[in-house]
Amino acid sequence: MDRRRFLALSGLCLTGVAGCTAVNDQQQTTAVPTTSPEYDLDIEFSGLQSGVVELFEDAYELSSNPGSQYLFLNVSVTSGLRPAVEDIIFRFDGEAYSPKTEWDYPPLHRGEDSVGEFPDSVGDERYRSDDDRDGWLVFELPERGDASEAALSWPGGKWKPDESVQDRLANPLPDFSLEAWTVPETISSTARPEFEISARNEGAEPGQFWGAIDRDGWTTDRTVTLVTQRIPPGETESWRVTGRSSQIPPEDMSGENEEVTISYTLLWEGENQSQSTRVTYE
Repeated sequence: MDRRRFLALSGLCLTGVAGCTAVNDQQQTTAVPTTSPEYDLDIEFSGLQSGVVELFEDAYELSSNPGSQYLFLNVSVTSGLRPAVEDIIFRFDGEAYSPKTEWDYPPLHRGEDSVGEFPDSVGDERYRSDDDRDGWLVFELPERGDASEAALSWPGGKWKPDESVQDRLANPLPDFSLEAWTVPETISSTARPEFEISARNEGAEPGQFWGAIDRDGWTTDRTVTLVTQRIPPGETESWRVTGRSSQIPPEDMSGENEEVTISYTLLWEGENQSQSTRVTYE
């Protein structure tokens, strides 16, 4: 082989190697897996009611829809991000339900297992997407249905109510009868009124007696306290509730020889009950 032919063949070989090297040097693109945000929530059952207490300006009002039951759940963020309200879903009887967010007036709630001290005129905090405080959500559900697969779900998480709550969801809410409702005989501007309530669960399932106490008459404020009590089926429970003290006008505004009173009203799912208390000055 002469020198010219050797150099020509050597050039072709080097050109081929260079081409292979150029291809291998190109960067390989690798797909980066995407992960959903982590939401670590703690869920607790808070109540199951036939309606909701709402705050209408400076007074309570009860709201309900026939054929509905209202499930209250406490939501606590234990770690990670905070899910939006619309990302939390409750599944019941084969359907998916979002938390109720549309109200005529602000809703109030006191859990049936609440250990908070009375008086409790505004109840527990509500869970909100734009707030960092834990709180409750409420779901308006059909009054009965298949609860065997009932569950709360959010991106990356799920919670199932226990069997006792499933039974209550599946069956009609019990009716209650008001056995007794007493108010103090007298009240002063510094005293907190104490009430006694006695109610009976007429149904076959545990239920929540719920409502509120407001006032009218010789006072400038109306809201007194929310009321709630879990009552076993077929049983009567009696309990005491302490309300907020009244904003009573000064004695010199009452007029001579005029007896001034405050009327307290128990609002509940039955017929509201009112009684008057005489105002005294110390």
